[in-house]
Parts: sequence; C-alpha cells; structure tokens
Amino acid sequence: MSLNKTIADHPQLARFTVERALAAILWMDEQGCIHFANKTALEQYGYSSEEFNRLTIFEINPNFDRKKYAITWARSKQVQSLRFESSHLRKDGSEFPVEIFVNHIEFEGHAYNVSFIVDISQRKRHERLMKSLSEATAATLGTDFFKTLVERVSMALNVHMVVVTECTDSSKSRLRTLAYFKENEFRENVEYNTEGTPCGVIMESKEPLLIERGTYRKYIRDTGVEGYFGVPIINREGEVIGHIALFNNKPLLLSNEEQEILKIFSDRAAAEIERNVYNNRLVLAMQEVKNLKDRLEAENVYLQEEIQGEYNFEEIITQSDRFKAILTTCEQVAVTDATVLILGESGTGKELLARAIHNISKRRNRPLVKVNCAALPANLIESELFGHEKGAFTGAINRKIGRFELAHEGTLFLDEIGELPLELQSKLLRALQEGEFERLGSTETIKVDVRVIAATNRQLDKEVEDGHFRADLFYRLNVFPVHSLPLRERKEDIALLVKYFTHKFAGKLGKRINKIPKRYLNALQAYDWPGNIRELENVIERAVILSPGHQLELGDWIPKRAHATHKEEFDTLEAFERKYILEVLQKTAWRVSGEKGAAKILGMKPTTLESRMKKLGIKRGLD
Repeated sequence: MSLNKTIADHPQLARFTVERALAAILWMDEQGCIHFANKTALEQYGYSSEEFNRLTIFEINPNFDRKKYAITWARSKQVQSLRFESSHLRKDGSEFPVEIFVNHIEFEGHAYNVSFIVDISQRKRHERLMKSLSEATAATLGTDFFKTLVERVSMALNVHMVVVTECTDSSKSRLRTLAYFKENEFRENVEYNTEGTPCGVIMESKEPLLIERGTYRKYIRDTGVEGYFGVPIINREGEVIGHIALFNNKPLLLSNEEQEILKIFSDRAAAEIERNVYNNRLVLAMQEVKNLKDRLEAENVYLQEEIQGEYNFEEIITQSDRFKAILTTCEQVAVTDATVLILGESGTGKELLARAIHNISKRRNRPLVKVNCAALPANLIESELFGHEKGAFTGAINRKIGRFELAHEGTLFLDEIGELPLELQSKLLRALQEGEFERLGSTETIKVDVRVIAATNRQLDKEVEDGHFRADLFYRLNVFPVHSLPLRERKEDIALLVKYFTHKFAGKLGKRINKIPKRYLNALQAYDWPGNIRELENVIERAVILSPGHQLELGDWIPKRAHATHKEEFDTLEAFERKYILEVLQKTAWRVSGEKGAAKILGMKPTTLESRMKKLGIKRGLD
C-alpha cells in the first residue's frame, strides 16, 4: 500500500501531520482574513483557534498594509510560491523574526495563500553573534577590541559580558578586567566588573564552565545572577590567561553551537592579549603624538592668521576714571574661569578687553582663539566652531580641528555672539554646559576645557524677548557682564588716543609728526563719535596721510556735533573755529585770561587767543 493512498484513506492522519508540523501554518484569503491556523501557530503566537479566526494578517505582521498584501497576493498567484523574511507579533506584543514560504492554492472554489512560517530567532541570534565577533576582530588593537567585544556580544545574545585576564597577585585571589560594562538592570548606576573577584570563580578548569542559578551570587552580591558561562582563553603554551565571562539575571540559554563559537573565538582573544603586551602602549603613544601634531598644526595656522591681522592697541590707553573702574572689574574676573559677556557699541574696544582678561588669566600661556560669528556664513559657523571630519560635507577634503578644540585649556572669544544663527545656539549651549561636542560627520564625543568670553553690540535681553536668541544661552553667557564705554562717555581719553594713533600711522608712513594743534584736539573732543574709537582711528589715519609737515592737519574733514549732523551745509574750518571760540567766550562772560578765562579752557595763551579773535573779527557786542 502506498503512502499517498494511506493518507488519502485517513484524512485525520493528514490533519494530524499539519497540526504537528514544525512550522506555523496559516490560510488567508485575498482580503488578508485568517481562515485556519495549525496547533504550532496557536502555540507560537499565543492565540486560540477562535481568536485566530477573527484576526487578519495585518494584526500579526506589522510590516504589511493592504497595498503591500495586494502586491504579495498578485505575485503569489502569478508564480504559485514565494519566500521572504519578515517579523511577526505574538499576542503579548513581542516581536520575532520569521521566514515565510507562501503557496497560492484554489480549494472548493476559493483562493487562499497558505503560509508556512518558521521562527528564525535562533538563526538571527547566531548571525548577530558572528557579526559581533567579526566587528570586534576588526576593531583597533588594545582595549578597543575588548570593549567592542563586550558591547557587540552583549547586544547579540542579550546577556551581560566581561572579558577578564590573569590574576593580579600570586595568591590567585583577584582578577584584572580588560573590558567592562555598566549594568542598569541589576542595580541602577552601579558599574560591575570582575575587579577584585576571586580567580577560582572562572579559573578552576580549562573547560567551559556553565553554572546555573545563584552560584555566582556569592561573589557579586544582590545582582540576581541566575546563569553564568566562562570560556577560558588559552595561550600558545596552554596556560589559561583569561576568560570570556557571560552571565544573566535569567536562566542563561546558550545553544551548543553558540558555546562552540565562543570557544573558537577565545583563541582570537588570546592572540589579542599577547599583542597588547607589545603594541598597546606604542599605539596609544603614536595616537597621542598624532593628536598633538594635528593640534599644533591647527594652532600654527590660526596664529599665523592672527599675526597677519591688525589690532588697535598693544595696551589699553585711558585716563578715564569710569573706564579704569571697568578695567578693575575685568582684573577681578580674569583670575577665575567664569564666562564673561562684554556689551557695548561697535568700535568701543570689546576685543581689547577680552585680550586683557585673557592676558592676566591663568590661561595666558595658551592661545586666545577668536571666532567672529558675524563674519562667517551661517553654513560654515558650525564647522568653524566644532570642526569636521573628512567627507562630512561637499568640499570637506580633510579633517579640520574646530576653534573649540583649538582653544582647549585656553580662551575662546566669541565676537558678535548676537549674530549666531538660532539653530546653532543649542549646540553652543551644550558645548558650554557639558564641555563636550562632536565634529561634523563624527560620532566621537570630544571633551575640552575652555574659558569663554563673548561680546556683542546687541541688546541680548531684547533679542530674547523677540525670540531671536535663546534665553538659556543668554543666561549661560551672562555670568559676568562687562559694559564697554562709548567714546563720547570717556572724552578725556581722546587726546591720548589722538597722540597714539598719530604716532602709530606716522611711523608706518615714515613721517615725523610731533605737533597736534590744540584747536584740533578741542574740535575732536566736541564731536560725539558715533563710530567710537574705530571712527577716531580712521580720521587720524587720514589726517596723517594728508599732513605735509611736522604738524597734524585735519584737512577738509571737520567733525560735527552729533546733534548737528543733519545739516545739509557744512561750515568752513575758520567759521567753525570762530563759532567755537564765541561759545567759550560767552560761557566765561568774555573773560579771556585767568583760571576761569577762555584762554585756559581753549589751551591757549591769552595773547594768542586775542590774536585769533582779532583775525577772526570777534568783538564783544558785535556777536
């Protein structure tokens, strides 16, 4: 009697075979409704037969929607059978990988897709294990190898793992660990490793050691360890030099194949340990040399750029009591690492104050690194601040060290911080608060020790109200605000500054200018200087260029009082001088000489003033 005839004569035998098949079997119609599930499917998914008859494939396969199912249906109808991998959901919501074999059949006038579904969790676990071991093998020499091994294998097998080496003392009572993990399932915020664990736990035998439920707990208390597996690492001389140790807070389920894979891989771990002895220090030293070389090259490029630039002063020039008070506060904060925010109008010397703070700080032997947030395009500021890796974006042909990294142990000066794009402010805030960042195109976190000084001519509190500046970043920067005075509030410094700039530009041009007429100084002091020191510097440079002899000449540039700049017509120098002398004479009730006389105010001898009055036609009662 043939087997086919036997099965045909006994349909219950065919049904028993289907029910007991190793694969789950589901019958589905064109709409995805499930009409039949065998007993293996009921056990695998956790549903009853009645529950299955109310389900659709869309409730089991999260990767299917009606459009995708319709495509699968049409394809299976065309080729009769399909094979693919996917993932399914059990009744309890857990997801598992599956391999599906679909056969399209027609039965009693109806069409069905009959799916044979195999749980491939174990196969995928093996694949992950092999991949994790390959990744660990490809890792950098030294502790990176073991760190990668711990991370990858722990994830692949869903267990906890360490790699340990030889005992640290002759009594074989303690172990030294090469890799470690941070375990939060056992006890939060506690780092577990085998440091200090008695060697006997894993080194009594050269055979793999499998311990079930609780034995390991006497060595690591209160961890809830239930399963432990130690794979010995044996060197070329046959000595056990370490172990790959896996353990769990649930029964440890390792297949024979997985145990064999780990035993084979222990040879690779032994080779790595031996190579570490000779290579690890050399690799670390070479990496340190490379990092220092890259940093020194970046510093050199930056410092060359700084040397080519021009700065207004070599030192701060002032006799203003108000400005001296500001310098005193700068001196007080300089010796700390507090963040400083320098506020003030453009041209008031905010960068000069930043340099003064850096030069008297404990970081003065490291560079002051400047970033002008207004001078760089928005798409380049992030790269300039944090650097980038090769290939991070189009045009990134080499790795670039950013200004934050360059300023390590020094000072970073963020000029025009109010111009920083809003989308970059959160990244800057993190770098300021945590002292860490990532280069563009890199996942490696870089830690730095940087003192930050920021400057702006904007009213940041108003920018915060308008939504143009992050409030948390403003408060982080505004630890120690310093207000730089505009030139109109320190006019007593104008004469000193004029002399300094005259000497500076005359030296550059090979001129010798040793006389600055008092009337010019008075005229310059009468002007409100909306452009502040920068405007004054430009005016004096032009005057030095135009001066033919040893006396400074302002030429045809006549400064006006700020409130009078709206006039369409300008006075001649003679008319301006006449008007100015008249104002002083009227203020002194036409007294020429004496302590309260006009000559004293104008810085002239009484006889010189009388001569100028006569030349300009100034007489009392006529004006």
